[in-house]
Amino acid sequence: MTMTKKLLTFFLYFFALSPTFATEQSETIRGAACLVSDDQGRVLVTRDILNNRISIPGGFVDSDNPADAAIRETLEETGIAVEVIKEFTRLDRAVLFDCRALSPIAIHNQEDGNAMVASWQAEHFGREVRNVSMIKPSSVDIKEVRFPDQVRMIPTWLETATPSETAHFEEFSHMSAEFNVWNASINQMFQQAIKAMPSIFGGLLTASSAMGSGVLFFLLIPIAMASGGVKRVSQLMFTTVAVTLIVSFAKLHFAVPRPFYLFPDLQLTGASGFAFPSGHTATAFAVWGLVYLWLKEAGKGYLAIWLIPSVLVALSRVYLGVHYVTDVLAGAVIGTLVVSVSHTLTQRQNKLVSPVLWALIGVVTLPLAATQIQPTFLYCAAFSLTFAVMLFLTKKQIPAIDTPLGKKGFIWAFVSVAAVAGLIGGVGLVSNSSIEILAAITLGFTVLPVLLAWVVPKLGR
Repeated sequence: MTMTKKLLTFFLYFFALSPTFATEQSETIRGAACLVSDDQGRVLVTRDILNNRISIPGGFVDSDNPADAAIRETLEETGIAVEVIKEFTRLDRAVLFDCRALSPIAIHNQEDGNAMVASWQAEHFGREVRNVSMIKPSSVDIKEVRFPDQVRMIPTWLETATPSETAHFEEFSHMSAEFNVWNASINQMFQQAIKAMPSIFGGLLTASSAMGSGVLFFLLIPIAMASGGVKRVSQLMFTTVAVTLIVSFAKLHFAVPRPFYLFPDLQLTGASGFAFPSGHTATAFAVWGLVYLWLKEAGKGYLAIWLIPSVLVALSRVYLGVHYVTDVLAGAVIGTLVVSVSHTLTQRQNKLVSPVLWALIGVVTLPLAATQIQPTFLYCAAFSLTFAVMLFLTKKQIPAIDTPLGKKGFIWAFVSVAAVAGLIGGVGLVSNSSIEILAAITLGFTVLPVLLAWVVPKLGR
């Protein structure tokens, strides 16, 4: 997709919310999709990053005709070149075509009869698409489907569909660089070694992965507000945004396939997108590094508080087959560097509560949001720019900005984070629309800095 089309897609997220825009488009074909199937009655589907639901590949019809749009979207989302055989039906200003792959689809058959598709080279992989697979319609949980009515019609369409050829592979090492194959061999050896030990070791590593979840950043907000006020919250959010931006950009830039993409048998947990660097490891070293530094300031810091959970997370990601050793090493470096920078800025008077700093972060992030079509960048930009505005508006309170807010501040911060989480999660439960979900999450990350910089400090004092 050209830069112009990327920008167009970005702005469509917002313009599509406009009643005027919707009215102008109401009498035209707005979407096109491809039904790609095989001789076993399986259908090609993608899992969306925003709503985490599956759907047939397709999207907006731009200046091209619907058939060309369906071909283009299928290639961008799955990496599979197809041709249109015939039109199946028109549903709600969208056209569904019977499509056939121009070459055999590379798949790995799974025990449940479905198949994993080698799709990490697709343009939208890791940006809009989590993963691609061939599934039997009868095996689909309707709650995981973006358009349930389409799924119910698939058996009827399959009766006259043109099947595509597939090529089954036990592994996809031939589709990746030799270095990645060598790297994955370390995962295989480590995984075999752990499995040869008592099961408690594998269970420990599996559970340890949760100590690197990005949710921990937000669970720390009430603690930060209670123990260090807005200044400490700013340190936490700087660390959160910096780790998120660096990891997200690096994943898309290097586009390294995960170990289990090459060797499917390595996969012991769910994961999607690209491998390098490890976001869980970077998060662990950043989160537990902050906890260590905060406790150290209180005279209770022990280095083990930082290193033990962080190293366990790194080992768990290698064991679970979702990251190479090089991924976790890079993640450890990123997490350590970010927490070190945030600590240094914290030591300098009010650097992390400077509106100029947060405005700069937001401005730098906006081009990424427009060109990468990855929602994470938009969320970071929305938070940073709004936080800059709120810090500017509340600058008269700077002398007291590092005042701990205690139990009252903890409660209000917890309520604020829970409210934003409810908004974000609630829309995902009731809406199938990626645009609505994108708007809700962006709104959540716009409201959050207002709560943290103004509402919580005002109520907590």
